[in-house]
Amino acid sequence: MNINHLKGLIFDLDGTLADTALDFALMCADAGLPEGTKILEHCQQLTDHNRVREILTIVERHELVGANQARWILDAEEILHQLHTANIPLAIVTRNMRQAAKLTIERLNIPIDLVITREDCAPKPSPQGLLEVARRWQIEPSQLAYVGDFQFDIEAAKQAEMMSILLANQRNEHLFDSADLVIKKFESLITIIN
Repeated sequence: MNINHLKGLIFDLDGTLADTALDFALMCADAGLPEGTKILEHCQQLTDHNRVREILTIVERHELVGANQARWILDAEEILHQLHTANIPLAIVTRNMRQAAKLTIERLNIPIDLVITREDCAPKPSPQGLLEVARRWQIEPSQLAYVGDFQFDIEAAKQAEMMSILLANQRNEHLFDSADLVIKKFESLITIIN
């Protein structure tokens, strides 16, 4: 994979830039759903609008709790500020709602202005948000990389024809072969983009 052509980086938020300690098993339990349910996708299949609102209210409550206790992922703060200072185009595409994403970004003082949430486009694994960033920047998707920590991040990047960079953690070793590049430390992004 040629990394010398990269002109910008797009980031997932939870688990990539910020640790919001979201407990998806508890979220499913609170919503009365089996553990492991992809909640947003589940809601898209429902025809009962009251049930959808009930589930999304639970998800939003969890997201706001997480945003209020957000902490930087190890080394992300320093490296992100270096990338920002170097005028590398940076954006965030998240499955979070806008209010929670905004709260996390303000709490941590994340130096990124372009943020796409699930209110702006179909949530990942749809490539819609990533392609919207490329359109706004007027940069070819093939010249961008999406950095994330989850399967949906890799899938969205591949569908957008962007490079997928997986930030390794203890829960995603099974995804190593799926990503274009796996980094174990955030600081690796400096050598990739320079």
